[in-house]
Amino acid sequence: MKLSFKVLLIIILTSLSNSILAQTDLLVLNKKEVKEVIYSVQNAIIANYVDLDLGKKMSESLNTKNYYSIKNPNEFAQKLTNDLQFISKDKHLKLNFEPERIAQNKIKTSLEDSLIAIQKQVKNMKRSNFGFLEQKILEGNIGYLDLRYFADVEYAKETIEASMAFLANTNAIIIDLRQNGGGVPSSLKLLSSYFFNEKPVLLNTFYNRSTDETEEFLTEKNIKGKRLPKTSLYILTSRNTFSAAEAFAYNLKHLDRAIIVGEITRGGANRTKRIDIDTNFTVSMPYIKAIHPITKSNWEGIGVIPNIEIASEDAFVKAYIEAINKTMGNHPMKNKILNKAGYDFLQDNNILKAISIFKVNTELYKTDANAWDSLGEAYLKNGEEENALKSYKKALALDPTSKSAKEMIQKLENLH
Repeated sequence: MKLSFKVLLIIILTSLSNSILAQTDLLVLNKKEVKEVIYSVQNAIIANYVDLDLGKKMSESLNTKNYYSIKNPNEFAQKLTNDLQFISKDKHLKLNFEPERIAQNKIKTSLEDSLIAIQKQVKNMKRSNFGFLEQKILEGNIGYLDLRYFADVEYAKETIEASMAFLANTNAIIIDLRQNGGGVPSSLKLLSSYFFNEKPVLLNTFYNRSTDETEEFLTEKNIKGKRLPKTSLYILTSRNTFSAAEAFAYNLKHLDRAIIVGEITRGGANRTKRIDIDTNFTVSMPYIKAIHPITKSNWEGIGVIPNIEIASEDAFVKAYIEAINKTMGNHPMKNKILNKAGYDFLQDNNILKAISIFKVNTELYKTDANAWDSLGEAYLKNGEEENALKSYKKALALDPTSKSAKEMIQKLENLH
């Protein structure tokens, strides 16, 4: 007997609905399951967590909480995570509900399937240029790199080398980590190596509490291209900067190799591994602690404290001005360089950045009529007519022969 398409569709949808409902029923937690998960998490923490004393506190605290009324596994995982992080301040420590991932990991995959999976990951990394989103050379020969994540050096090495070759002859470099959530330490190590001499420098020591072993994390002795040990380096941070990105900033800051500009970072220093708790839950377990050779500590739960603390949206302009001041000093062309940089941003429609740079230029060169005229133009483009008028009047007062200032003043006054 033939079934119509409509009837067949109803059967399929009904079966799918029943399947989903059945899965939902399986996901409802009971007291026994909750108790077993808590017990397993406690054991995992005591056996692996980087700080045993803190691990004991967290383990004991779980005995004082009531989780048994929670039926939804995701809510349970989030609640337990919040409680653990409240004590540890460790944002890497998490309970995860991921039965599909656990089941998938238990399936034996062929070598061919593994290679296909790796190729897919590499393809995705290539699409984002292994995290190297943008690089350019700004006015004043200031290099800029927007780095979004640290990819495995096995795949990102050529991109890192190419990026550093592009920036090799700049007077200063700004590395933007404001949207960088971390990644793999191997590329962090290679990138750091470009900013030191050939002799390996100790960046961190990693301590594994469960094995009581330590491992030194040193810069590379052999790298391709030019080393930049004396090039001024500025690193931009935000509240979103996390993990490996924080390591890069923290290491170079405390080795007096970089100036950090921006916001205090999220504060995740410990290296993690995933531990299966049962067939439904895993725990992201911080098990290795980073110890910096200078501070004898790290940024866990604290974040990287910038040398220049400023809102993340203002960090770029601040770092750029700092770089220009450091590399150009009182050079007679500095005001023209700043003016050109402002117009570059104005052309790219980054009006607020343009205004910020033009304002700095008027502060440094108060008697420069052209600097005030440029600021007036940026204000006008941003719809700030009153500020534009003030700037143009200042420009005309400094240079009564300025035709552009006269014309703009007349135009603005006629609007009112």
